[in-house]
Parts: sequence; structure tokens; C-alpha cells
Amino acid sequence: MLNSDLDDLLQKAGNSEVDASEIDLNINLTQQEISDRIQDREERKKYAYRTFIFLSSFTAIVLMITVAAGFSETLGFKLDNTVLIALITSSLASIVGIFILVMRYLFR
Repeated sequence: MLNSDLDDLLQKAGNSEVDASEIDLNINLTQQEISDRIQDREERKKYAYRTFIFLSSFTAIVLMITVAAGFSETLGFKLDNTVLIALITSSLASIVGIFILVMRYLFR
């Protein structure tokens, strides 16, 4: 009878070692997942800022071209109306498209 109790205790001890190694593995995976999420958050901040700067610059350049075309007699910068319409519509489509693609990728 003592041997059976001892065998039971040894079997339980053997199972606890497996459980302990599984727990250690889960802890390591959880720590890795946390560090991955922290890194992802930092990358999102960085690329969201870069996207904002790019789109702001792009919009400012299009706005300057439009204003320069408005003061064509003073500045000597003349663009046809169809060229201005094409510039504004294609720029707007590009800005919205880039914004949607980048933000969807970053914050999915």
C-alpha cells in the first residue's frame, strides 16, 4: 500500500513538472506578445506621423500651385482651367487613396 501511495505522489510530481514547463512557456509567449504589441504601437505612431507630414506637404504644394494660378497675371504663372481641374481632382483622389490605404494597414 505504501508503494501505491508513493507511485501516486511521484506521478503527481511528474505531472506538475510538465505543467510548470508549460506555464513557463506560456509566460514567455505572453511576454513576447506584449513586446510585439508595444513595438507595433511604436511603429504605428511613427508611420502615422510620416503619413500626416507627407499628405500635409502634398496638399500644401497643390494649394500653392492653385493660388499661383489664381494670381497668374501678377506671378506670370498660367495654367489652363482643364489642367487645374485635372490637378485638383487627381490630387484629391491620391490624397484620399493614400490616407485610406495607409490608415487601414496601420490600424487594422
